Amino acid sequence: MPKLGITTLLLVMIFSAGIVFHALGAQATEKTTLYKSDFSQDPGWTTNSPTRYFWDPDLEMYHFKTEGGTNGFSFTPFKYNGQSFVLDYDVTILTSNKNSAFRFGLISSEMDFSRGTNVLSSLENGKYGRLFSLRVIDQSNMLHEATSYYSSYCGEVPGCTTVEFKENVSYHITVKYNKELQNADVKVTEKESGNFVWGYFVTIGRDLYFMDRLAITTRGDYAFGPYAEGYIDNVELVAFTLVDVTPTTPQPTTQVTTTPPTAIPTTPTPTPTTQPSSIFVILSALCILSLLTGWRLGKKK
Repeated sequence: MPKLGITTLLLVMIFSAGIVFHALGAQATEKTTLYKSDFSQDPGWTTNSPTRYFWDPDLEMYHFKTEGGTNGFSFTPFKYNGQSFVLDYDVTILTSNKNSAFRFGLISSEMDFSRGTNVLSSLENGKYGRLFSLRVIDQSNMLHEATSYYSSYCGEVPGCTTVEFKENVSYHITVKYNKELQNADVKVTEKESGNFVWGYFVTIGRDLYFMDRLAITTRGDYAFGPYAEGYIDNVELVAFTLVDVTPTTPQPTTQVTTTPPTAIPTTPTPTPTTQPSSIFVILSALCILSLLTGWRLGKKK
């Protein structure tokens, strides 16, 4: 293996650090409401059976009567791009015949609950009782399912029992899909008391696409006769997207420093200084004085 010079190593370290810091860049969750209705007004859902699926203006809820073999459905469209989401709604089952089911959630345009892609919660009265369930079918038609039947969610754990829904009881149901973890979960509580009833999760292992509507559907159910009737209310679908956040560097505040004026010292006017006589001038004067003195003395003699 060739040896790297210190300069090369430094460059590699800097480049690697840049990659790491970019990967660890700050992210924020962006929330988008895709659909919301409390049914205080007509939601305008599309149905092929208006006598079974309709808005009840007196109760301000949405009525359904699902029966296999009728190919019935009711839906409202929305735009979905594969994000993580949370679906919340209230449901009350008034009547649940044996081998009937109520199914509601996100689904593709075919609205066949037995084919992908869909994320549906359901209340089914079947072989093992009146069960809550979460069903996810991906683009490859792989089914990922959990029900409130004991062996489906807790197996042989001591105290584990099958959880069944009851007629004329309102439940609040929350369904979540996590794109990053590639799983989905469901949580059921009693609407009035808020008490936890049941919940579990399924691992999907891939992203989900092609869902473009919220729907109640019986497509794929061929059991003629049995039906489930009731109401849904307070439907809300919220999507969450992770977005990169570019950290902003705050601009430095410019501080104006007031500098006190510097006192300029007054320079005194210089006093003229008498320059000393040159030694030459003094000696000349002494010589002249000596000559004059000698001249006077010679004259008196």
